[in-house]
Amino acid sequence: MINQYRLIILCIGALPFTVMAAPENLSDWQDQRSDPSSTWTITQLLGDDVIAGEDTEVGEVADVIFDDQGNIQSLVIYSNGNQVERGFRTIEWPVEVFEPSDVLLSIGQQPSEFGDQQVTLSPGELFSQNQVSARAMLGMGVQVEGSPYAEVEDLILNEQGELTSAVIGTDGIEATNYWLPTELGWVTPDWIMVLPYSQSDIERTDSYPGNNGEGSNGEDSNHGTS
Repeated sequence: MINQYRLIILCIGALPFTVMAAPENLSDWQDQRSDPSSTWTITQLLGDDVIAGEDTEVGEVADVIFDDQGNIQSLVIYSNGNQVERGFRTIEWPVEVFEPSDVLLSIGQQPSEFGDQQVTLSPGELFSQNQVSARAMLGMGVQVEGSPYAEVEDLILNEQGELTSAVIGTDGIEATNYWLPTELGWVTPDWIMVLPYSQSDIERTDSYPGNNGEGSNGEDSNHGTS
């Protein structure tokens, strides 16, 4: 279901992304970026069980809908038909309860109220022209200095649900994940993320703690300061 779902979202077409200013110096950004304790990743949200009412599981998070500025607008929920009609629905963000370390998400609605919302078997129908699928961004190719370089492994958000940065992963024997700033304006109509940094600058950065736990030099990373 997931692979078919991702293809549907990718067929939405080119979105009018706004070109945004990038941090000019990655070293400065590393010194100024948020403490990881105040951030969370999109993969911590995808797949979460969705609870309505006291304790009724009505589906799971299938996707996250961003506006073209990188703010979460809503979640796409897939229900398998056990408690409510099978299909995809959206719920507004923020929800009542969401803890990144947990696998449960409470939406503060009764099952009947959730079930009465618009449902579709085609999740692409839930997106408007100016909205972006988080799931479609995962696995997206990353270009550096005009050449393919990596893939998007995860998306990092702050406590307000704003996209701030990404984890990109390189392939090969010395595969490494790097934690870098990102903007939706860097995504082309062909769904390629073009980074405005050199490969050497990127490879002097390090990973998002909890992703692979190692810096670009293979040593443990320490992000205890903001």
